Amino acid sequence: MGYETYRIADLIDEIAMGPFGSNIKVSCFVDSGVPVLNGSNLEGFSLSEKTFRYVTREKADSLNKANAHRGDIVITHRGTLGQIVFIPQDSKYDRYVISQSQFRVRCNDKVLPEYLVYYFHTPIGQHKLLSNASQVGVPALARPSSTFQQIEVVLPELSIQKRVVEIISTIQKMIVNNQELNDNLAA
Repeated sequence: MGYETYRIADLIDEIAMGPFGSNIKVSCFVDSGVPVLNGSNLEGFSLSEKTFRYVTREKADSLNKANAHRGDIVITHRGTLGQIVFIPQDSKYDRYVISQSQFRVRCNDKVLPEYLVYYFHTPIGQHKLLSNASQVGVPALARPSSTFQQIEVVLPELSIQKRVVEIISTIQKMIVNNQELNDNLAA
């Protein structure tokens, strides 16, 4: 069972920041279309799809670099720091627009996006993710895309990553099922 140390830059094919705030104004929102992510969508490990605001396909196309797809990782760099989720393969939509407070990452074949997200939810991962945080004014990560790429992580081989993801996913599904059962019993 081999472990190797990698810089995040060696584990990703692409990284992109969200659009400037002036690129998505209130007047851009429509009743349906391409969903725009915000902090409430970045709770837990995988994308929460409870509520969205939308932009037209044309607007989403114009923000091409800010489009996230299934398998991508989305990270908050300003506001509620430490939020990091992956977009599952069975998500409701095939693409999303990230907000101005987020950046997205597309992993290469050395790491599973789910594994990387689980890693960054550990105390060590959160420490590394938040090590360049500024608490002056609105909390933010300094130079988020470049500092994120410099983080070093120790990874097991892909077969071990897959097994870890399977185990954690199974536990997460059990937690969700138990919560739904408790909610039904309480009602």
